Amino acid sequence: MNDSTPIDGTPTVKLLSKEYERYRERTPNSEAMADDLSEVVPAGVCSTFRAYDPYPVHADRTEGTTLYDVDGNEYLDFALNNGTQLVGHTHPELSEGVIDQIDRGTLYTRPNELIEFAARPLIDRWDAIEQVRFTNSGTESIMHATRLARAYTGREKIIRMEGAYHGAHDPALVSKMPPIERAGPETDPRPVSESQGIPDSVPDDVLLGTYNDAASVERLLREHGREVAAILVEPACLNLGLVEPTGGFLERLRELADEYNTVLIFDEVKTGVKLAPGGGAEYYGVQPDLVALAKAIGGGYPVGAFGGRRDIMDHIAADLDDGVATGAAHYGTYNGNPLALRAVGITLREILTADAYDHVTELAERLAGGYRDVIEDEDLEARVASAGSQGMVYFTEEPIRTFRDWTAVDEEFHEAYWFGMLNRGVIPHPHDASQQWTISVQHSAEEIDDHVAAFADLATDLAAAQR
Repeated sequence: MNDSTPIDGTPTVKLLSKEYERYRERTPNSEAMADDLSEVVPAGVCSTFRAYDPYPVHADRTEGTTLYDVDGNEYLDFALNNGTQLVGHTHPELSEGVIDQIDRGTLYTRPNELIEFAARPLIDRWDAIEQVRFTNSGTESIMHATRLARAYTGREKIIRMEGAYHGAHDPALVSKMPPIERAGPETDPRPVSESQGIPDSVPDDVLLGTYNDAASVERLLREHGREVAAILVEPACLNLGLVEPTGGFLERLRELADEYNTVLIFDEVKTGVKLAPGGGAEYYGVQPDLVALAKAIGGGYPVGAFGGRRDIMDHIAADLDDGVATGAAHYGTYNGNPLALRAVGITLREILTADAYDHVTELAERLAGGYRDVIEDEDLEARVASAGSQGMVYFTEEPIRTFRDWTAVDEEFHEAYWFGMLNRGVIPHPHDASQQWTISVQHSAEEIDDHVAAFADLATDLAAAQR
């Protein structure tokens, strides 16, 4: 555990120090557990993103819309495990189905009826998906989708957007929110590897476009078009809070993919089923060639999927020629895990219904409106973005359209907001200013109002710190 209490005297730092101190007073068991766990797992966590100063909230249990920590504190949860649980925690219908499946078997490495039970609603929701394969995570889904695009086109380079997150495999950790001083000029971004252990050759096959700037992608295609296998993009960029496409950005990418015979891949790991039943493709009215999915499709169970046009999916290897796969290899003992497939089918067929989307959309508008009212009342320098079940508050009046716009975000100020909300019994979104809140089917109007009330209580301190 790090003692990271800020020591300088700016208003923001004073507010953050006050919220850190209050947090420590409320969470002594989390602090002790952080120390204990750091002895057995690096940084005391099982994913690097989960480590933050002074130490994370340590969970005891969850139920409905509430997380209970090891100190007995209750939190209204709008983080929902990085947005995986649009269904909320421990949804009774989902839990009942998965418990029943445990008695029927927790792993089949053989075809079974659950494959169609889970696959059919994905095919029904996405016009682009004619066939689908299952994986265990979003990282795997993106990895296999890009491999498939390379196999289909016979090309190697991938165009992706600077500042976007596409999982934890090597190419995905190139220029995921790189330090500006290392990132090169905005018009010609320099690939930057986030992690040690990534071979120096990996960035050579990553071409960086700018989200919301289709001209930047077109320039890359004019120069490298015969080498480009795919354009990889989130329909809405959810690694920058919530940045929506503007100016026909997605429509132009569709045109460019067709013009240059490259594969348009939508990373819908975070947007899938959360912006609309058919994800960002439906919400923005643009269909890709391949779709990568995970998170909310499984209601909190570990699952991913990738699917798309039949002629592309046909290039997944089914045969070997002299020991070499004739297409894109896709292996995995746990692919199509029956627990996960049961969860996908129940989530998409029985829980995320039209009525459920109406409920979530109404609450999302209520939360965004409540935030805007508080911002106006307190004269805060802030703005709110909202789409589908997703939303975010930015403590800047500057619009955020691209990664380079991110420099306008005061991350330390946002940290004071996040811990301030935590200390008032609300987890507003996953930790970090780059994240967004999720409204679940189990949230109520009263809980939305409680969230807004906590923000209103904190807003006076935030306004004072801004002045």
